Amino acid sequence: MINSVALLSGIVVGVALAVPLGAIGLLLIQEGVARGMRRGFPAAAAVSLVDIMYCAVAVAAGSLVGPIISNWVPWPQVIGGVTLIALGVLRLIGRPRPKVSSSDGTAAHSGATVHRFVLFLGLTAINPATVVYFASILPGLDQISASTAARVSFVIGVGLALAGWQTLLVALGAILRHKAGPALQKWTVAVGNGLVVVLGAVLIIRSL
Repeated sequence: MINSVALLSGIVVGVALAVPLGAIGLLLIQEGVARGMRRGFPAAAAVSLVDIMYCAVAVAAGSLVGPIISNWVPWPQVIGGVTLIALGVLRLIGRPRPKVSSSDGTAAHSGATVHRFVLFLGLTAINPATVVYFASILPGLDQISASTAARVSFVIGVGLALAGWQTLLVALGAILRHKAGPALQKWTVAVGNGLVVVLGAVLIIRSL
């Protein structure tokens, strides 16, 4: 049975985590600009999946896992920053992809979808600090530990908030894709990737 108070708490906590626009958020907007809503959605799904899993881990064993992850500092941030810089640079200097024929277009799109899903799954997973975020908040939410139904409801609420926000970011990118001309799309992608590189560098500097 869904606990409405825990569900609402999860939505609020999920929104508080998701809304501040970071590197992953910028990349999701770029997915929408470069690939459209349908082909960009797997990226949003991957990010949501990892964050929901981290939330579930925190709810189940946050008091145990949180301190362990805190001891990993600063390596998750450094690895994440280096990965973001490498990804941004590669996308800035990347060459156009060769065109595919209609006969193998479906297979190519399917492969690209899996590739984007795995890429964003990895990018999100290398930042386990999300577990610490949830673990630090949960002690102040007494109603979450009241029952299994409350804990499950909380995770569902977080999942709804995260999935909704991240899908919205891809949708915003898709709107820009349809409204902007090719030149503006290129500039949007270039600026976005440049910001990703900057955010990666800031992540490394702040962690050291």
